[in-house]
Amino acid sequence: MEARATLTDLFCCPRCAGALAGVDEGWRCGRCDGSYPTLGGVPCLVEDPALWRTLWLRRLDDYSSGVEARLQTLQQEADAPDLFPRTRQRLLRVGAGFAAQLAAVDGLFEPLHAGADLLPGLAIPSRPELGSHAAILECYEHVFRDWVWGARECAETLDFLFSSERARPDSLGRTAVYGAGAGRLAVDLHQTRPRGETLALDVNPLPFLVADRLLSGETVELPEFPVDPDGEDAVVVPRSITVPFAVRDGFSLLFADALRPPFPPASLDTVVTVWFIDVARSDVRQTAAAINRVLRPGGLWLNVGPLRFHSVLSRSYTIEEVHDIVAASAFEVGPPERRAIPYFDSPVSGSRRTDTVYRFAARKVGEAAPVDIPDPVPPWIRNSLEPIPITPSLISLGRTSMFTTGVLSMIDGQRSIADVARELGRAWGVEPGRLQDELRAFLARLPG
Repeated sequence: MEARATLTDLFCCPRCAGALAGVDEGWRCGRCDGSYPTLGGVPCLVEDPALWRTLWLRRLDDYSSGVEARLQTLQQEADAPDLFPRTRQRLLRVGAGFAAQLAAVDGLFEPLHAGADLLPGLAIPSRPELGSHAAILECYEHVFRDWVWGARECAETLDFLFSSERARPDSLGRTAVYGAGAGRLAVDLHQTRPRGETLALDVNPLPFLVADRLLSGETVELPEFPVDPDGEDAVVVPRSITVPFAVRDGFSLLFADALRPPFPPASLDTVVTVWFIDVARSDVRQTAAAINRVLRPGGLWLNVGPLRFHSVLSRSYTIEEVHDIVAASAFEVGPPERRAIPYFDSPVSGSRRTDTVYRFAARKVGEAAPVDIPDPVPPWIRNSLEPIPITPSLISLGRTSMFTTGVLSMIDGQRSIADVARELGRAWGVEPGRLQDELRAFLARLPG
């Protein structure tokens, strides 16, 4: 990993672009006094580290609750009297794998727990965001693809990335890899070059927390759950993960938002986006402008990946449209190329797929027109002193909370749904028969 003195030369404050100074716990901005910690061995240079860390710890809570509920369900299934012994054994193996995964993930998140300014022992009511229980594991499979069985996939992607005459590994200079996932391709790219820094960026903590330990020489124990296991031995596969080679100096992991990166203007020689532009939360026009800003004159943008946009139809671009957008953002773009590359071709899975991916090499030839990139965090959340607006979401949450609190206050192990509906209907002035259907639907959605 890079020394702190070097990092202060590379980076600027992601809030105000001010200069950073090293302090005991990480870095501090001399202009806005923003504080940025190191988590494990990874600098956290997102715009609001405290909010980022708390959000991910709450997502960890949601994941943990989900696993605990799933373990109870699996045990109930395994206790069914009509199961074949082999089926019961499979369910118990999966349950043990989930328990091992939960313990391992919780241990990996220790750097986020350490020093977090949370309220111990206080049960804060939670209304989990959609899919938050799965957010923790969003890139879980990437760890095994990158560091266990996917070396061929990474090698083919890297070969395609460097298939342009513009992209020679020894000429990339200071390079940032956006959306680096579990880090293998960024590391392999770094290893192809005899010199120069490589900065791998991502905002999803789990894969980087794994990669940080691996690159420090540790072994990480994690269970793999193949999507379509090809036999009973593959329903859960314990993995002891290591980095099989020494990584040369000059490689750094960085928790950072690629659309608001902590890089001064014209400070990078190359930006690499791999499986990134279609999953980034911004329009490609915003992505292109943000990349143009950090590249020096003549700098290179290398992209490879599919085009599976999850957006409105007007922003779900074809490769030809992507090239037009990049060219309009002050880049000279080489001809479009495509190639079929295996994707998550696990040796223990019964299914595999091949993706058509696109590559371009774009040279910066001017300064892109400024493009506004909306902040995903509302200003009244970013600034704790601003008044909280009354939004439709808050109104809906208030109604839901009132209903939930009222129902839970009536449940004592003795009352039935009809009893609760009768008493709440009397208190709220609502006909009990109507409340019964709402209560049944509400309780039917609870686990178990």
